[in-house]
Amino acid sequence: MASTYKMEFLNGRPPQPIDLGWFCYIQFYPDDSAPDYIGLNVDNAATDIESTWKVYKFTYVGSAVTKIQLAYGSWTGRAALFP
Repeated sequence: MASTYKMEFLNGRPPQPIDLGWFCYIQFYPDDSAPDYIGLNVDNAATDIESTWKVYKFTYVGSAVTKIQLAYGSWTGRAALFP
């Protein structure tokens, strides 16, 4: 029987354990009520300048989320991660 599963590439690379949702440090900007960005890191001692952040960017129309983008990089450089 053929499998219906296949490994997808995430941001041009095979999935890593970090992509499975095991995070111990989560930041919101500006806050968690309607964040523009959410940053996740597996190291709860990670600094904002480290490039090991998984960053989600939310786009809104009014109060509704219309798009979510994902990139990897530093938390301080999060705005530059999204064109």
